[in-house]
Amino acid sequence: MAAEVEVLRRKAAFAVARDLGRHETRALFEASGYRSDDEIVIVLESDTVESLFSRVRRHSPPVAVAIFWPEDDRLEYTSFQPGDETIAPGSAAEPVGGTATVGMLFDHASRQRRGQYRFNLTWERPAMSINRFQATPA
Repeated sequence: MAAEVEVLRRKAAFAVARDLGRHETRALFEASGYRSDDEIVIVLESDTVESLFSRVRRHSPPVAVAIFWPEDDRLEYTSFQPGDETIAPGSAAEPVGGTATVGMLFDHASRQRRGQYRFNLTWERPAMSINRFQATPA
């Protein structure tokens, strides 16, 4: 099982590297404010939110995240950054558990209008803003 996951992680890394060679992807990152030397955290859709955030917290926000769905070679990009801690839990911030998968969270977040989520994890700042990379209208 661990060997299979490692193969999928390599496949994801190659998919991101290949995609970053496309002009459209580079333009998308540039429009989102990222430079070519910024780190990208690469995760599988089956990784847990807790494992993703243990990696995201090692970088300065906002953190670009590439999410890879191995079944159909789908690749999506999003960014995570600290959210507004002054929002009371249950009001505008949606609670998310650490055992949820990254794919579940991303699919849910992409269907919502809100970007603020409060993660049920023991961190200093559990509120996060999740923003999908999208081309900005010209």
